[in-house]
Amino acid sequence: MNVRSLWPVSLLLLASCVSVPGTPPEGPPNEAAWQAHYTHLQSLNDWELQGRIGIVTGQHGGSGSMDWRQQGLQVAFSFRGPFGAGTLEVRGDSQALWVRSSRGDDFITTDPEKDFAARLKVPLPVLSMRFWMRGLPDPDAPFVKTVDAHGQLVTLTQRGWQVNYQDYAEFGGYDLPTRMLIQRDDTRIKVAVNNWQIGLAVGRAPANPR
Repeated sequence: MNVRSLWPVSLLLLASCVSVPGTPPEGPPNEAAWQAHYTHLQSLNDWELQGRIGIVTGQHGGSGSMDWRQQGLQVAFSFRGPFGAGTLEVRGDSQALWVRSSRGDDFITTDPEKDFAARLKVPLPVLSMRFWMRGLPDPDAPFVKTVDAHGQLVTLTQRGWQVNYQDYAEFGGYDLPTRMLIQRDDTRIKVAVNNWQIGLAVGRAPANPR
């Protein structure tokens, strides 16, 4: 199958990601509102979301469900379907991640974007996505942004990726993204959030669980 023949299927996979009803960013940029929104979001360290993810990269594409839990720097998430790997589980922190799939993948990575591209055919920017999911830039890299009248991110360019925020909704006192598109070159990652849960504890996932 070539890239051209894959695109109609890929677009359907991306379009099938349906999130909870949300409000798109709107109005002229408001930097003062952004600073207040940014400060408020920084206090959100413990959270969980459930949703759908659709991925197209080169000749590969797929969609599936997603469960992402975060407690500070500790992350534990699973994808079911999009990588052709059945269930993919990832646990760890900002130093290293342990990755295991139902098809037999089992490895530890300190460079998940590179290793995901080599092993799973998609350069998933996991470490930065911890921040992008909340509507924040990754604090460890330069970025360019646009915001709306409420101080919410509209676009974010960082580490060679562009994130387009399409909808927000209020959960537990926080305005959080419910739909976003993350893209670079021929890779498109569509995220649709069904639910955010705030303040849930995540069991510690050591950087090296072996």
